Amino acid sequence: MAQLLERLLGFLYNQYMPHPVRSALRLQFELLRRMTRPALASAPEACKVLVLAPHMDDEVFGCGGTLAQSVCRGSEVVVAYLTDGSKGYGPKLSRELSAVEIRAMQAQLVSTRQEEARQAARLLGLHELLFLDLPDGSLTVTPETVTRLSEVLCRVHPDVVYLPFLTDTHPDHWMTNCLFIAAAQRAHLPPTLACWGYEVWAPVVANTIIDITDAIEVKQRAMHAFVSQIGDYDYPRAILGLNEYRSLLSVRGKGFAEAFYVAEFALYRGLYDVAVRRRRQSSRAKE
Repeated sequence: MAQLLERLLGFLYNQYMPHPVRSALRLQFELLRRMTRPALASAPEACKVLVLAPHMDDEVFGCGGTLAQSVCRGSEVVVAYLTDGSKGYGPKLSRELSAVEIRAMQAQLVSTRQEEARQAARLLGLHELLFLDLPDGSLTVTPETVTRLSEVLCRVHPDVVYLPFLTDTHPDHWMTNCLFIAAAQRAHLPPTLACWGYEVWAPVVANTIIDITDAIEVKQRAMHAFVSQIGDYDYPRAILGLNEYRSLLSVRGKGFAEAFYVAEFALYRGLYDVAVRRRRQSSRAKE
């Protein structure tokens, strides 16, 4: 009976659970098996930092406190925004507008979100913002997108790369990982490059905790810079709650912290392979 139930669950998992949810769960189980207590660490100092943000706000929500600390410790922080942010509005509004009105609204939203990102960057002390302007909500791995990101990697030549962790199932966040792996290999990044997976839409199985209590006020101000994004969702309150919870492992719940999965690129790429292996196996079986 147990074997039959296992086969049934495996069939349902493979047939009906959408990718990347399927991939994220596979990796989640793998990480939980080897989980140990997260290490308390300090923000990277005196190095070149590149943050990959699928949307304009992810860098602040996911790791804004750590970035502010890193800047204070002498690091140069560059943020690359992958998508143009043009789809950051609700479906109800889109039903009420004509196609021409929607295009005009999207163009205005792109401009607005870029300015919000600049305001947040000034608050955090970030050094440079790069807008790749790829399609919002439909980020994909293509020869063009891989080339564009690999050019950024070669130009910035980072010591540390931040990106949403592999278990984040938001489609653009997952595709950010797919695009990074392809572009990093194109750019011949060293296997020892430090990859910091941050959390936005899904908590990570963390191996590193950064106490950001001394940076929480500036992070809050930076989060509130994204006025266009916090009308329907109170992102700042939710992220603040997450940072409070994460402080249980840093200051016994009396402050704020950010959590990460930190790994050298060689290991991070291996974890990515674990996440997509089942999909590759399924594809080969259909050939």
